[in-house]
Amino acid sequence: MVDVQLPITTHPLQAAVTEPVKTFLPTVVVSGSLHVYVSQTDRGELVFGASVDPVATYNMSGTLEFTEELAGHVLELMPGISKMRLLRQWAGLCDMTPDYSPVMGPTTVDGFYVDVGWGTYGFKAGPVSGEQMAACVANGATPELIKPFELSRFTEGTLVGEKGAAAVGH
Repeated sequence: MVDVQLPITTHPLQAAVTEPVKTFLPTVVVSGSLHVYVSQTDRGELVFGASVDPVATYNMSGTLEFTEELAGHVLELMPGISKMRLLRQWAGLCDMTPDYSPVMGPTTVDGFYVDVGWGTYGFKAGPVSGEQMAACVANGATPELIKPFELSRFTEGTLVGEKGAAAVGH
C-alpha cells in the first residue's frame, strides 16, 4: 500500500422510488430549503432523495426514519402525489472531502496520482476528470483546471468552496 493520507470520509446517500404513473415531470425538481430532489423516470416512477447522511459510515442500509422524513419533504414540495405508493428505497455510499470537492492530481509519492472524493457528482464529471488526469500523468504537470483540487490544498489551507455544486447541498 502507498502511504498517502487522504481526507476522505464515506457517507450513505439514500433514495426512494414510487410506483409508475403517467409522465408529468419533464425535469428534475430540487428544493434547497427542503433538501430534496424529485425526478421522473422514463417508466413513470418518481425517484427522490436528499442530502448525504451527516454521519460517516460504510452502512448501506436504508432506514425508515430517513424514508419518513424524505416523504414528508417531498409531499410538502408536491402534495398532489400523496396517494402514490412507495415501491422501494436504497442507500449508496459517497466519498466526501471536508470541502465537498474532489482530490485530483499528484501526491507526495512519485508516480502516484489520485482522483477521489467526488461525493454525489463524480459520475457526471467523469469524462472531463479522466481527460485532465490523463494530461496530468502524461505531461508530468497538473493542468490549470484541476490545480485547485490538488491534495496539497488541505495542508496549505486553500480549500475549494464547491459545496453548492451538487444538486442538493450537503
